[in-house]
Amino acid sequence: MKAKQANLARRGFLGGLAALAGVSILGGCGFQLRGKSQLPFTAAYVTAGAGSVLAGPLRQALSSQDKLATAADAAPVRISLVDETRSKTILSLSGGGKVKEYRLAYKVRLVVTDPQGKELIAPSEILLNRDFSYSDAEVLAKEGEENALNKAMEQEALRQVLRRLSYVQR
Repeated sequence: MKAKQANLARRGFLGGLAALAGVSILGGCGFQLRGKSQLPFTAAYVTAGAGSVLAGPLRQALSSQDKLATAADAAPVRISLVDETRSKTILSLSGGGKVKEYRLAYKVRLVVTDPQGKELIAPSEILLNRDFSYSDAEVLAKEGEENALNKAMEQEALRQVLRRLSYVQR
């Protein structure tokens, strides 16, 4: 009985040692959980088209870090979201000519300048695609899936914009 307890204690010690080694390896390689992007500017002003789905969340993200300027004159960084588009194309058809798969695409072009118009980040395009299967028998479920995929693309685009803004050189 004592040998069994000693064996269990040894296993627990070795398991703890293995966990400690794993954490040390992750810490040593520079692994770090993704947190908020640290933005290297004091304030930014966001301009976008009337139908922009990304402008609101971007303003909210900047506001949560006290980096949102209410007027372009007060902002050392100006962010323009241009050519924001969504598309839905047929990816494949069944033998009977019915749609089997769709491809959703979300595209936005990002332009970041200072008040004098000098580019702080080279104009770049964010293009995201998601494919999903479709069935006429599950129309409501597939609409929900489409909405969820569109929302996920918007969130990914926001993360990419914030990541790019963290590299602004002034």
